[in-house]
Amino acid sequence: YRLSDVDVTTQEGAQIGIAVADAALKALDKVRSDLGSVQNQLTATISNISTTQVNVFAAESSIRDVDFAEESANFTKMQILSQAGTFAMSQANASAQNVLSLLQ
Repeated sequence: YRLSDVDVTTQEGAQIGIAVADAALKALDKVRSDLGSVQNQLTATISNISTTQVNVFAAESSIRDVDFAEESANFTKMQILSQAGTFAMSQANASAQNVLSLLQ
């Protein structure tokens, strides 16, 4: 039934009208509930995206704000230490070879 088609001048028609109105209210409540659920999901998604955006901006800022002079100095220092370690190993190997050749 549609509410406009119900004859409410009789008791039976009035009861049908009430039943139709109740069914319409229940359907409306269901739609409102579904929309509220979707709205809550969208709100949570927006919040998560906002948090992610803040984290990405912070990461980008820390990458951009690197002190290039300090990092270049650290890189050069590590290269020198690596080369010194390689030289020390070659000297240790040469000393061991010299000892072996003296023993022969």
